[in-house]
Amino acid sequence: MENERELQRKSKRGRRGELSREELLLISDDIGEIEYTFEELLEIFIEDCELRNLREHTIKYYRSELNAFIKLLKEQEIELRVSEWTGETIKRNVIMYMKEKGLKTVSINSRLRAMRAFFNFLEGRNLIKSNPMKDIKLLKDRKRIVETFDNQQIKALFKACDLRTFVGLRDYTIMMLLLETGVRVNELVGIKTTDIIWEQKVIRIRNTKGGFERFVPIQDTLLYCHYDSEPYLGKSSYKNDVQTDISFSFGTSFITFITIFI
Repeated sequence: MENERELQRKSKRGRRGELSREELLLISDDIGEIEYTFEELLEIFIEDCELRNLREHTIKYYRSELNAFIKLLKEQEIELRVSEWTGETIKRNVIMYMKEKGLKTVSINSRLRAMRAFFNFLEGRNLIKSNPMKDIKLLKDRKRIVETFDNQQIKALFKACDLRTFVGLRDYTIMMLLLETGVRVNELVGIKTTDIIWEQKVIRIRNTKGGFERFVPIQDTLLYCHYDSEPYLGKSSYKNDVQTDISFSFGTSFITFITIFI
């Protein structure tokens, strides 16, 4: 569908006798003279992220935050060309506007980080003449102690799982893995059967934030959790691994977790 729309757009431009951005670059001495739309610049930036092999999660973060930035401007009925954005635009129509809406400092800084990466890229490619994020600093945020569950609360969470049902066993396994290993949710999603080294009682974590794989140890309690799963498989198979993709809701995120049974 997207390819069809692109072909239609190019066809209409050709009928009007307009040159494409690529064709304009061939006849222009200054790339800064060409006025790009935000959508075009965003796609150029995302394409560069993909070429640099950034994580899919990181690319989604950039796209989401930058689209949210444009949405903020539209909410305020601000229609500016990219070349007209200034530091004052960022301060008044992004930072102050988000603060007035009651957004937390961490949310504002998250958006500013994405915008900084975006505009730094555009400036480095000479796609903009001035960088509106040049003098913009992140907001200071107080470091608060992260509240954690106490032992009684953790026990209550595990007791809430009905181990006589597939869903209950699934949730129990998920919580056990997160509690024992401390892996991130995105790291948990990437675990596969082949990542488990049974003899050494470790799991290889591939989908890491920094790109560096690591091993995490697991205890016997988690390692042999699979015995309770046999009634749901219909038959037991001690030698062959069975990998089941399960869609579930963890917190506010819908992810796919790979549950391991033997």
